[in-house]
Amino acid sequence: MMDRRRFVATLASGVAAAQGESAAQPADRVARVGVLSSARRPSDAELQRSPWRLEMERLGWVEGRNLLVERRFADGQIDTLAGYARDLVDARVDVIMATADPDAVPVRKLTSTLPIVVIYNGLDPVEDGLIASFSRPGGNVTGVSRMLGETRAKRLELIKTLLPTANRVGLLFPPSADAARQARFESAIRDAARAMHIELTFHPYRNQEELVAALPPLAAAHTSAFLLEPTYQTFANRQRIADLAIRHRLPGVFTLREYAEAGGLMAYGPDWSMLLRQVAQQVDRILRGARPADLPMEQPSRFEFVINVAAAKAMGMSIPRPLLLRADELIG
Repeated sequence: MMDRRRFVATLASGVAAAQGESAAQPADRVARVGVLSSARRPSDAELQRSPWRLEMERLGWVEGRNLLVERRFADGQIDTLAGYARDLVDARVDVIMATADPDAVPVRKLTSTLPIVVIYNGLDPVEDGLIASFSRPGGNVTGVSRMLGETRAKRLELIKTLLPTANRVGLLFPPSADAARQARFESAIRDAARAMHIELTFHPYRNQEELVAALPPLAAAHTSAFLLEPTYQTFANRQRIADLAIRHRLPGVFTLREYAEAGGLMAYGPDWSMLLRQVAQQVDRILRGARPADLPMEQPSRFEFVINVAAAKAMGMSIPRPLLLRADELIG
């Protein structure tokens, strides 16, 4: 895990740079930004209050005035992404923002010059061939890494602090179509679990129903707790997942605070709203002339640790005081 002081320094420098850039108004033209995502399309109200949109406005880019946003949402229909990517390339947008690196794959197959800004969800964007290095990506892709490799180990450590005798943890995850990437993911999380004397069991799911069906067998096998590698579908169904976990008295540790707000026991990971603001700042710099090859792949500027004490009570658990003191927020 990176030192938090480095994240604060990164954030401070990023905000300062963004403020300096936003001091000058954007050029007298209409910028065109493409948004490509495998998730469902947000409602108009959600789009209005999106941290990405609000940050773009703070930086001087206002939809309907000097910004046109072409949005394409696949709603889980991954096979439609290629067509949507072609739409955005043909529309000659200035830059494409992808909310997950797999969503950017069809764009990368079409062009090596159109700037792409992504939220990276894997272990190492260099090893995955997405960028040449964090400091100088070197191609047409940059973005923000969620540092999921580091935070997975942290979530395992939280389970061990919560349940010192925990010896079996289930990992629910969507399998990757990239076999090499999948192998790296499994090897890294196994190493982290082994160091904590935890037996890790793997439970791939391809859809929401397979995920839901995996929870009762985990409880029946006396699994101590579970980690969830999410998709947009699990996010949309986080209340159902939390309810099932409580019903089966199966502690879960999640990646975003919204899962804890929905009733999940604990969540640890980057602040999603801040990730979207960081991505907006990179889009702004590209619109002002910066090249993605020269824009460092950023790290999250803020992490959140949230505990739902009401969920713990419903499962008949007590949260150790050290965890309570470490939490950024307690719910319930």
